[in-house]
Amino acid sequence: MRKAQKIRLIASLITSGLVFSSVLIGENTVTAQRTPRPVDLLRSKCVSSGLGSAREYNTDVSIGRAVFSSRFFLGPGNRSAALTCKIKPDSSPQPIFQTLNLGFGMRDNDNRSPDVQVRVYLDGRQVDSRTVSPSQQATLSLDVSNVSNVAIEAVCSGPQFCDRVYFYEAKLLRPNAQTKPASTPQQTIEIVPQAPPSAPVIPQR
Repeated sequence: MRKAQKIRLIASLITSGLVFSSVLIGENTVTAQRTPRPVDLLRSKCVSSGLGSAREYNTDVSIGRAVFSSRFFLGPGNRSAALTCKIKPDSSPQPIFQTLNLGFGMRDNDNRSPDVQVRVYLDGRQVDSRTVSPSQQATLSLDVSNVSNVAIEAVCSGPQFCDRVYFYEAKLLRPNAQTKPASTPQQTIEIVPQAPPSAPVIPQR
């Protein structure tokens, strides 16, 4: 009798473990599917403007005694430089992206440069700005769910020559799938374990 009870208990524990693992794997898969994948801003259609320079430039820079991998820079010079990107085609009725994350700063060795003001425009309207100095960095996170065009402008704060502002992050995030109803994950194992009997089974003689 003890042997029969032990076998039932072991089988019940194994089945419970399999069902739990199946549910856990399903939840992890759904979570991964809900995570929005970032898209580089420069993958959209972008044009430069202003008397300064705007250029894609993949290099490592030191900002605040830390190393960052730059994607592009805006060099205002004595005036300004801007980059304008179209993130949603006119033919798209639904939002393509939800959030724009920006990270930028000025290099440590540009310590003689005046400050530079970085302005962000959404569909032609200024929505935010940050002023950076040499060795300083800044970050911005903006809602672009109903936006077609994004413009980033770097403006020199003084009459002297201003050095470049390096952008180490310029990522667009798609709408989060968590805002949409998600289907219930299917379990690969649907066996429901039964509790072991409360009383021993008496074998027939």
